[in-house]
Amino acid sequence: MAKDPDISLDQIIKGLAPKVKKVIQENSKRLWEHTVSRYLAGGTSADRLARRSGTLARSTRPLSVTMEGNKITGGLGFSAQYAGVHIGPTGSQVTIRPKNKKFLAIPLPAAKTAAGAARDGPLDNIWGPTFIAKGVIFGFKKGTKKEYQSPIPLFVLKRSVVVPRRVDPDVHLLNWIKPQFIADLSKVAEAGL
Repeated sequence: MAKDPDISLDQIIKGLAPKVKKVIQENSKRLWEHTVSRYLAGGTSADRLARRSGTLARSTRPLSVTMEGNKITGGLGFSAQYAGVHIGPTGSQVTIRPKNKKFLAIPLPAAKTAAGAARDGPLDNIWGPTFIAKGVIFGFKKGTKKEYQSPIPLFVLKRSVVVPRRVDPDVHLLNWIKPQFIADLSKVAEAGL
């Protein structure tokens, strides 16, 4: 209990709130660093994404800690539009379908950068003249420097693709941060009482 019996419960809560906010802020930052370095930086595997353009990693940020009433919130935010494709329950999948066209154009190695990101779209001029045969878009230029005599395959056309979710917020993120978060909150509670 409080050392001074005149201190009300509201005063104790007001004294603990800034300390709890600090714990949430520190753990949100710790979770962000762990997520970017462990799950968004390596080769693609069951629980890891290769960094191609770096957009998902750059858009991942610790949320600002806020207090509304007696509720304090913080955490991790993914602002890339496609984050929901890769981040979700383990074992779940997302089916991607074209929005305005009949097919998706999936880049083949000749149409990718060294990091694996598409150089440009199939309708861009950097490929020179293009044509479609058996569901593949062929062109005569690889990137912007070299011109070929025979056509090279650039994109494969698909009606849809299924992408497995690789980073599970509960299994990979919350279960990792929870022990340290609880320990930090326990220290604050013990010091505050």
